[in-house]
Amino acid sequence: MELRLASQDDAVAIAQVHVDAWRAAYADIMPAAFLATLSVEARAEMWRTSIAAGRLTMMLAWDGDRLAGWIAFGASRDADKSPPLDPDHAWAEVHALNVLPEYWGSGAGLRLMQYALTQLRQAGYAHVTLWTLQENHRARAFYQRLGFVQDGTDKIFQLGELGLKEMRYQYSW
Repeated sequence: MELRLASQDDAVAIAQVHVDAWRAAYADIMPAAFLATLSVEARAEMWRTSIAAGRLTMMLAWDGDRLAGWIAFGASRDADKSPPLDPDHAWAEVHALNVLPEYWGSGAGLRLMQYALTQLRQAGYAHVTLWTLQENHRARAFYQRLGFVQDGTDKIFQLGELGLKEMRYQYSW
């Protein structure tokens, strides 16, 4: 597995992993009709724009010429964790981690997360947060094995009339 930084040229591959990973991970959590509407084209444009803006870092895990997964990370987007002047209390966030289902358990997600945590620590962040759906038990177990703990903060991810509970996890060095 080779890790490398994402470029705008990777947007379609990133979007394909994004859609495929969501369809597998959320099959029993989100409505099938919603998952069927996920568009690689729309997500590719979103990721192309995001990469060009440079507000986050995206690391890709390649297995030969196939993108196995990716992670996006940067400063925290949460108002209560916005970057303060005191570096001992600086908060980063893992914005997203997506791995193709056939690579679950292969170590791809672990390598991506370890890379992100190392980069964030070297950048001077003291803490890292991430959000995950309460019903995403596989992801929650993965994060907990890495040392992330729930911080007691929840929010609702609104999907039409369906509200899905997201839980925030945090990690500190």
